[in-house]
Amino acid sequence: MMIVDTDAGLARWFQMPLRLGKSEFAEWLDLQLKATGLLHQRKLTWREKRPMKKFLEGSAAMLDHRVNADQVFLFDPMPPRAAPLVFFAKQFACDEAHSELHLSLLAEPDPGTAEASERVETTPFDSPHFGTSLRCLRSWTAPEGHLMLSVSYAWNDPSNNIDLLLKGHYDDPGLLEASFDAIDDFARSVRLRKPTEYET
Repeated sequence: MMIVDTDAGLARWFQMPLRLGKSEFAEWLDLQLKATGLLHQRKLTWREKRPMKKFLEGSAAMLDHRVNADQVFLFDPMPPRAAPLVFFAKQFACDEAHSELHLSLLAEPDPGTAEASERVETTPFDSPHFGTSLRCLRSWTAPEGHLMLSVSYAWNDPSNNIDLLLKGHYDDPGLLEASFDAIDDFARSVRLRKPTEYET
């Protein structure tokens, strides 16, 4: 597997470790909460830490077991009481003969499971590392009644025989929309590299 790298600022984007032991993940969570406090230039309160910790624990379990994500990135310059934006990266073996169709299937929701009320907007997205690819914005109503918004990016990298998906969703469309420029910049910074001996 290739490693997804980014030039995005470490003060804004953090990697979430997956498949760690319970104690190691707890240590990472404590460091993450301290980093968030530093980002907001103050110590977070217990009322701010508790829901963020619960959210990140749940996200890590879901992305590891249900999505089987390869890597996870957090965008943390959000209001302290808001959950961070979580984006997962997943790699697939590419089929060059059908790469355009494969990318659209990766980026867009499955028609068989899509809600009738869903709105989907897919547009070309230029990346300095992958060329023109796809970005898909999707909105739908959650079972609880609130609006959800997701953004997906799908790239083809034939030199490494990989199709790459970067995807995140959020239950506060206003906060997600306010962060679109930073998210697009992050997506443009994504590239693939071979793992070092230490990372294999």
